[in-house]
Amino acid sequence: MPDLLLKVGSIALLLGGLIFVHELGHFVVAKALGVKVVRFSIGFGPRLFGFRRGETEYRISLLPLGGYVKMAGDDPSEELAPEDRGRGFLEQPPWKRLVIAFAGPAANLVFPGIIYFALMIGQNGEPTAGPVVGTVAPGSPAAEAGLRAGDRIVAVQAPGAAAAPVRYFGDLRDLVSPHPGEPLSFRVERDGATLEPLTIVPAAEVESNPLETIRRGVIGVTPFYAPAVVAPARPGAAGALEPFDLVVSVNGEKVRHLGDLEHAVRGASCQPVALEVVREKPVSLPGATLATFDPMKLEQVPTCVDGGPAFLSADPSLSTFVAAVVPGSPADKAGLRRGDAIAAINGKRVRSFTRDVNALGREFQAGKPVQLELADGRKTTLVPAKESYVDELTKERAERLLLGFHPDRRAVVDPRALVVAEVPLQRGAVEMAELAWRQLSEVVRLTMLGIQRIVTGQISFKTVGGPIMLFSIASEAAEEGWASFLFKMALISVNLGLMNLLPIPVLDGGHIAQALVEGITRRPLSLRAREIANIVGIILLFTLMIFVFKNDIVRLMG
Repeated sequence: MPDLLLKVGSIALLLGGLIFVHELGHFVVAKALGVKVVRFSIGFGPRLFGFRRGETEYRISLLPLGGYVKMAGDDPSEELAPEDRGRGFLEQPPWKRLVIAFAGPAANLVFPGIIYFALMIGQNGEPTAGPVVGTVAPGSPAAEAGLRAGDRIVAVQAPGAAAAPVRYFGDLRDLVSPHPGEPLSFRVERDGATLEPLTIVPAAEVESNPLETIRRGVIGVTPFYAPAVVAPARPGAAGALEPFDLVVSVNGEKVRHLGDLEHAVRGASCQPVALEVVREKPVSLPGATLATFDPMKLEQVPTCVDGGPAFLSADPSLSTFVAAVVPGSPADKAGLRRGDAIAAINGKRVRSFTRDVNALGREFQAGKPVQLELADGRKTTLVPAKESYVDELTKERAERLLLGFHPDRRAVVDPRALVVAEVPLQRGAVEMAELAWRQLSEVVRLTMLGIQRIVTGQISFKTVGGPIMLFSIASEAAEEGWASFLFKMALISVNLGLMNLLPIPVLDGGHIAQALVEGITRRPLSLRAREIANIVGIILLFTLMIFVFKNDIVRLMG
């Protein structure tokens, strides 16, 4: 029962809140422009309860599928009362009607900015990653420039701009991301001393999603140390060490993370070391395969081979070690095995699964042979296949690429527990307002892009949801906490605002279009034209609702 109350309450708060905000926009602006407001209703149909204050009735109605603000003289077929002359909606000049119609969607677009600002106030004082480097990816721009784990980044300067201070690790991402391929000057502190400025040219990383493909700059650093999960540089190079062993000590000294391990190995000066490791061992059970993690001691483990390290990090963000191969898959047929490290794909060098994931994706196509070069010098050919699956959003059967190998996915250590330096988040009101505006602008941009993709058929209409999907989103968000609930409320508010601006008669966008036409032609539309437009709008809206409910029911039935 409490769960049901939570779900019902969450959807009532989400839908009721957004409808209230939308109608409040119309209401406030109509009142301000001298238009009489007869009724303010949340919901349609018969009245459930309400009250009257002044000339306006405020009420909750039976059907919770929207709301409305009834204004005097908004129906051309109804006669305006003599006492309301001059205060009727359709009597107003086009610009006033346009502003009143726009006010509802505008309220839905402004409201998320207030939510984002409020969420940022709540985040003040919470710990966040400071601008201290935890891990530097081998071969990355940061590594080539000499940046090391433990370095504190004080400021970043782009060409032609002033140096921008870096207070949090998130600031670093924001400063680097817009400048792929451009030389940036980094002011860095190491062991308390300020270094000469380092010039780092961010690599261009291509990210693709259903809406767009973007290029962003990355330098190859993270704010946390990677777990000390390792693999031999090549088979047998590190003695008894096996792929994906977690190193917990070197020569009796405790190892907490990869940074500790690298420091200990450098101190060994290529001499063998004694390691304590935790090793994963599969345990076969009827119907399942589990794993145990057993502590082991390894003596005389080599640290160097052929002038290079004998073992390397197996973290997917730093390497391309294969942790698992699916039996019978294309990878299995190509001879890939656990512990193999992929060095090149079709002659193109790769350094990490995480960093090169998009580049890897462009090389793999179903049925097209791919040449793999492994770190031990072996070469093999992999032919990707396709597998069928059911899309979680549309519930349609679809196909995806099948390779059959995976990087290390074990949650041996939570990376968030290995953040090098945490600092309390402190932002002033002006900064929070700027960030809220920036976040709102990005959400509006992406939502507009999504609507465009749906209208042009680039994204399936089956991804669109209705009230049932909103109920699911609201109840899930409520269970995740207030921050998640408010964030999703803001996202839905933007969608509601933009959808209402579509130039469909009976929607706000239709009223705006009508006001624009009358303003340009300098004459009102005829009663017949208004009636036809409204009928067309109702048919379009009703058809849209049928398809949306169909999508919801298909998802619900699975």
